[in-house]
This record gives sequence, C-alpha cells and structure tokens, in this order.
Amino acid sequence: MEQGRYQEGIADFGRQLDADPQNWQAAYWMGRYHLALNQPDAAIPLLEKAVRLAPRDAEAGYWLGVGYWAQGLLEQERIQYQKVLALDPGHLGANLYLGHNYLDRGELEQAVAQYDRVLQEKPTQPDALFHRAAVQARLGRRNEAKHGWKRFLALYPDGAMALAAADHLNSWGDFDFRGTRVGRVRVAIGRIAFDHLNEVAPESRPSLGLIAERLRDASDFKLHVVVYMEGQPETAKLRSMAVRQAILTQAPGIDPDRLPLSWFGVAEQVEAGGRTWSLAESVHFVTQFQ
Repeated sequence: MEQGRYQEGIADFGRQLDADPQNWQAAYWMGRYHLALNQPDAAIPLLEKAVRLAPRDAEAGYWLGVGYWAQGLLEQERIQYQKVLALDPGHLGANLYLGHNYLDRGELEQAVAQYDRVLQEKPTQPDALFHRAAVQARLGRRNEAKHGWKRFLALYPDGAMALAAADHLNSWGDFDFRGTRVGRVRVAIGRIAFDHLNEVAPESRPSLGLIAERLRDASDFKLHVVVYMEGQPETAKLRSMAVRQAILTQAPGIDPDRLPLSWFGVAEQVEAGGRTWSLAESVHFVTQFQ
C-alpha cells in the first residue's frame, strides 16, 4: 500500500481469499487497493464482505463508508459512519467524513457541529478547520468564517485549500493573507508586519521563511519585493530593505540580486472579489523568471 503497488496487493490477497473465503482481512485489503485505484464498484462488495465477517472492526466499516461516498451513495455512507462511531466514538476519519457527508447533503448546521467534534479531539485537523470556516461563510457568518480561515492559514499556508481560504478573505477586503506566486508555486503569505524601527516583526518571519524555502528550491526566478506606504516613501524604502534582509537571513547563500527592491509612497490598489481595494500599507511580491 505505501509503495503504491496496488495491483500486486490485489493479486496477493486475492489468492489468500480464494484459499480461505472467510479471511476478512484479505477482503478488506483487496477493497482498500481497489479504492486506491479509484475502482469503488470492485471495492464495495469486498468491503461489505469484510464488514459482515468482522462487524466490530471500525476500520473496515469506515472504509466501506468511503466506498459508498465514492459511489455517491450518501445515505448509505452516513449510516456506515454512524455504525463506526457506535463502535468507536473517537474515530477521527468517521467523524470527519460524517461532517463532509452533512455538507454534501446541505445540512450545514449539522456539518458545523460535526467538525466541532473533530476539532475537540484534534484542534489542528486541517480539513475540519477549512470546511468549518467554509460552512460558516455559506451560513452568512462572515466573522466566524474569517476567524476560521485565518486559524487554518496560520497552520497550513501551503496548498490548494490555503489559496482558497486566502482568496475568500481577499474577496471580502481582508488581506491578512494573500495568495502570492513565488516562482512557479502560489502560496498564502501572511501580512508582513513591522516594529517601531521598521524591522520585520517576529510574527511575520514564518511567511518570509516560506518564501526563503522557495528561493532555495528553485533558482530560475527573481522575486521583486514591492512595498507601499501611503505618503511615506522613505519608510517604504526602509521596509523593503528590512524584508529582503529578513528573507536572506533565513536563506543564507541566496544572491541578494534575486530580491530586487521597489517602494512607493502611495497606497496599493488590489482587485479582489470584483472590487478594487486600497491598502495604505502593504508588501507585495512579484516573480520574474530569468
């Protein structure tokens, strides 16, 4: 399974199941391999057999629920997760996917409550954090959605969900995080804050560390550091230098010329959510491939 050798697994466990039709573990693993190959039609009968033979095995029951989900059988999926939770109330996967099931069925309040159960057990579970915020947005609870997405982004600034969260925030005029292209990858970068000396504040160093990591990983681009400070061009210049230094500190050996500086004594105009927003103070990054 870990090596992705699914067909070999199916053949191996198939031989075991032929030799012993009551071998529920062989049926279970064959079902898992078929799911990994996106073959739920083949997986479901095997997982149903595993559950019949081992009705108290929570993992077999959980993966049968996943199989039903893959087939769009939402009511059977829900019933299966509820059976799993009757066996093991703390089963993380069943609790999480039951929340997704409520969401898929448009039962939004139940989805929020279910994601809360997941987060009580595991406060940093990324799917529960993201989807709980998304449900709150659908319910019109904008402040709760903002708080949830920012909590998610503080922990998980990379990946498709991070970019979706940042884009949602930006569409509401909230730019505490912004989707930013760094080389060939787009990541969510937190607002760069400064102390009274116009040095980068400690809370902004993780975001700049993410940029430093991208600069180390690929050498085919420059990243322009662009700072806006309405009415204060000299302060904007100082801040641009501070941002470059903070990145270089976390990426020793990077050529400073890969971080050209620009600064402006005007507000930045940003288009998001069908509107143009004016940011009196901001730091923006622009990729230039070499």
